Amino acid sequence: MTKWIRHIMVLIMMSFSFIGFTQNDSLAQVFLETKNVEELKKEQSDLDFEKYFFEALQQKAIGNFDQAIIALEKCQDIRSDDKALNFEFGKNYFELAKYTEAEAFVKSALKKDVNNLFMQILLRDIYNRQNNFKAALEVQKKIAERNANSELDLVILYIKNNQIEDAKKILLDLEKKGTLDENLLPFKESILSGSVSTPINESNDKNIENQSLTELKATYQSEKSFRVLKQLLIKLNDKEKYLELEKESATGTELFPAQPFVYLMNAKALNYTKKYDQALLKLEEGLDYIVDDAVLEADFYDQMGLSYKGLKNNVEASKNYNKATAIRQKKS
Repeated sequence: MTKWIRHIMVLIMMSFSFIGFTQNDSLAQVFLETKNVEELKKEQSDLDFEKYFFEALQQKAIGNFDQAIIALEKCQDIRSDDKALNFEFGKNYFELAKYTEAEAFVKSALKKDVNNLFMQILLRDIYNRQNNFKAALEVQKKIAERNANSELDLVILYIKNNQIEDAKKILLDLEKKGTLDENLLPFKESILSGSVSTPINESNDKNIENQSLTELKATYQSEKSFRVLKQLLIKLNDKEKYLELEKESATGTELFPAQPFVYLMNAKALNYTKKYDQALLKLEEGLDYIVDDAVLEADFYDQMGLSYKGLKNNVEASKNYNKATAIRQKKS
């Protein structure tokens, strides 16, 4: 009897053990299934983020900045505070001239990557477009600490902030080291001569002014100077040779990247040939190089108005025409 009871007890214990193992297996299966679902959800979220982010890049590349922002907002629903995402928001809002929004997003991105050079450059450009030259200068100082080729932008911002002595110090230091870039020479000459408001050496060389178009082309081939290029571009514009004007001015922006007049003439040619988007880009780029020249600045806004009119954006066209008028009235 005792032996029989012992067998019964063993069977009961084995039954409980089997039930326990079965329960443990079930719990493990539930855990694995839950884990797999969470992993799949995360993987899908990552894929969706990448899909919308890539779509935003594609839309930006073809100039559809509004559509790019819509795609970025879908990314934002998935990952709310992503550094790269905020940077892309900043770029697109900048292109749409929504500088308040652009500034906020770039600053948010910089909080996570304080020394990112490309973000700093964009923030500086945003401040420049808002005519907040004081803030732009502070950012440019940080850029200059890590980018030795940014002296031109630093000098221009010192001049725009009326810190002439600081600009002069940089130019003289570079000259002593033998590293003064030729693009900085006009600023050095104007600062030392006390004519900062005219950073370009305006030569009244009557011989150049009186040359024919053919003669000017020959002179420019032998003397790649800004004073000759300026007269050549003026002559091409007067004679309405816009294809040549586009070609010579495009090359001129590479040779003389700090001379806003060349950007203006390039934009005029682009507007005439109905390349309005390209004209706007050149005008926005050249506008940053204008230093205390109201007449030239007004001409820039006139051309911007013409570009926007060509793009059927009458609201922006009116804004820029009004800016040009206001600048001229203030000047007079």
